[in-house]
Amino acid sequence: MADPLVALASGLSTVLLFLLLIALTVYLLWKKRQSQRQYQQLISTKPSIPPCTPVLQTSHGSYGLADVPFFLPPRFKSSSHGEESEGREDEEQWEHQQHLHTQRGSLTIGSWFPLGNLRPDLYRLPEETSEWADPGGSSVRLCFAVLYHQDKEQLVVSLLRAANLPAPYQSNTTLVKLQLLPPDDRRHRQAKARCKSSQLQFNDSFVFQVSNNSVGQYTLSMSVYSVDRLKKHHTLGRVLFPLRPSELREAAGKVLWRDLETECDQPLSEHGDIQVSLNYNQSLQRLTVVVLRARGLQSSSNTGVCVQVSLQIHTQVVKMKWTSVARGSEPTFNEKLTFRLHPRQLDATCLSLELQQPATEEPAECRQTTSITAPRSLGIVVIGPFMYARGRELEHWNEMVNKTQELVRQWHGLGAANTIQSSS
Repeated sequence: MADPLVALASGLSTVLLFLLLIALTVYLLWKKRQSQRQYQQLISTKPSIPPCTPVLQTSHGSYGLADVPFFLPPRFKSSSHGEESEGREDEEQWEHQQHLHTQRGSLTIGSWFPLGNLRPDLYRLPEETSEWADPGGSSVRLCFAVLYHQDKEQLVVSLLRAANLPAPYQSNTTLVKLQLLPPDDRRHRQAKARCKSSQLQFNDSFVFQVSNNSVGQYTLSMSVYSVDRLKKHHTLGRVLFPLRPSELREAAGKVLWRDLETECDQPLSEHGDIQVSLNYNQSLQRLTVVVLRARGLQSSSNTGVCVQVSLQIHTQVVKMKWTSVARGSEPTFNEKLTFRLHPRQLDATCLSLELQQPATEEPAECRQTTSITAPRSLGIVVIGPFMYARGRELEHWNEMVNKTQELVRQWHGLGAANTIQSSS
């Protein structure tokens, strides 16, 4: 009796579960049909926009309609007589509102600049003026501009171009070092050419802070160097521009061309010149002086001369060395002299090079022994930091300190021995 009841109960539960599943399936299908019907209604809905109302689409953070100067530009129309007059009125209205022409974006595109076209006049480079053009000739020259602002006490130097670079240096990197002479520190400005050719482009500007009272005492120096693959600097020449008030007034608002001055172009001094190479190795604490040659001396060609090199720290001469005697109107020495110098003493040290004519006829004897046989001084030059030197001598010393990997060579004018000693 119990078995038929169990079978009947299990059958009824199975039928109820089957009916429940069918009802759930039907409900899900109905729900899906309702959602699809609502989505189709949203797609088919079209916004009603008046035909003459302009629509302005803005992004987040942009201005509203009342803040943006909006003007509906004239459109391309067919060539009917009735519409031509209307288009002409639109163009006149566009011309009267000139302030809208400078607005950026596509809202101000007129009928003469249709959407999708470019304006070539916005991308055309200005034509080269006659002042920028190379004045001609074969000498190496620099193109620059100088302007002094008295209210700010600033000297603005714009280095623009270089022309007629020699062929052996056209594949090298060209540098221009700008400095005020006499320099009061070791800092200088440097420009690098943007290309490698005979016609170089710089387009760099530099600012020097110079007071109104002292600007006339300085001279702008622009030295041109060619750097080869071995990082060796070859001096091509330099341009000197005195900062006198008359020169600054004449140069204001103009582009200047100046030829480079080379060593051969530099005038001889009254007592002659001497060529010296300097190098300082900080790791070895060694100062190297190479005396190369001299020219323009006030002595006969058959008289022997030598060079006395003195190392002075503060006011004390700590070491003196001599070269051998050389003869001729332009004697050549090519002798290297070395001195031991600590890096801490570099700013308090100077070199004194004195050209002497020995009293004896011995070719190798040039040292001063007694007052009777004292050699005759032909000229002297002092090379050192700001404490001892100015001008080219100071520039040579600073360049030696900055370029530790090479010998820095330069010509120096000789002065009278008594004048140098009294000034120092």
